[in-house]
Amino acid sequence: MAALICASLVAALSPAGPASAAGCTRTGCNGKLASANGCMTGAYAISSFDRVDGNDPDGKMKHGDLFYSPACGAMWGDYTSEWAADTATVRLDWQPTYGGLLQTAASVTASGPGHYVTTMFSWEYSLQLCASVRSDGLDPDTCTSWR
Repeated sequence: MAALICASLVAALSPAGPASAAGCTRTGCNGKLASANGCMTGAYAISSFDRVDGNDPDGKMKHGDLFYSPACGAMWGDYTSEWAADTATVRLDWQPTYGGLLQTAASVTASGPGHYVTTMFSWEYSLQLCASVRSDGLDPDTCTSWR
């Protein structure tokens, strides 16, 4: 009887199972989606921007977040627009931590209202999320701060 009670207590106090592990870490996450690799849990926005496109007659706000996942050691961009004619290019730019050549890690084109997400890139580098509407430079990029 004592063995049965002891076994019941051990079963009741044992964890249900291992916590889900991240599917990638740091540079191993480059080019992968956070949602498909267990990187969403515990992730948070570390920098954001809001922008209004001068061509939008309703002046609807567009919003961008630069997310960081401690579990994966990686970041990604998240952009939301409600404007039907939004055609922003949303970029996750990176450069070596102490400066260097600016490069694009990921890019996605917003085409109308929706929620747009870039792939991830390692936290080991400096990153920022930018949205640009025109390639002729007449509508400047809107970016988060570098992280």
